[in-house]
Amino acid sequence: MRMFKFAMIAVLAGVVGCGSQQAQESRKVGNAKVDADFPPASFFEMKDYRGQTVDLRDYEGKVVVLNFWATWCGPCRYEIPHLVELRKGFDPDEVAIIGVSLDQGEAEQVRPLLAQFIDHYGINYPIVLDNKSELIRQFYKRDLSTLGVPMTYVIDQQGQIYGRHAGLPIDASGKPNPGKVLGEEIQALLDRT
Repeated sequence: MRMFKFAMIAVLAGVVGCGSQQAQESRKVGNAKVDADFPPASFFEMKDYRGQTVDLRDYEGKVVVLNFWATWCGPCRYEIPHLVELRKGFDPDEVAIIGVSLDQGEAEQVRPLLAQFIDHYGINYPIVLDNKSELIRQFYKRDLSTLGVPMTYVIDQQGQIYGRHAGLPIDASGKPNPGKVLGEEIQALLDRT
């Protein structure tokens, strides 16, 4: 019985988020700045998984869901299909979803892995590679050893952080429900305009 309880605790910890962050955090921050503006003042261009440039300035004026994740993260694998559905459900002229892979290693080695992962999950939004943790440092102003993934920022049309979710977004009933929680935040921002 003890082993079963231990196994259940381990499974629940894995569902909420990967990494060394101890507790899942889901915080709506209104219009207040939390960690950074979007796009970060010092960071505009990144390479996607194919090595092509993605200019973050192209997303100004849109609601942006910026999702930091990694291929080895179980909760990220749970969340990605929800992001794929969200991408289908909102007008791309109003809402952007950008995945930021934090997979480490040389880009030439990581890109083929990302391509397979993107194909397997049918990812329908841009994926950029942040293998040197440059973009995450613009948003997560703490010691990166405390970062858990997924880490998702919802950014309003003026570039202000509206919500931040460390681990999977949790609904009002206390269950992981990324599609519902992020969808409600996106819709609230669209309804403001």
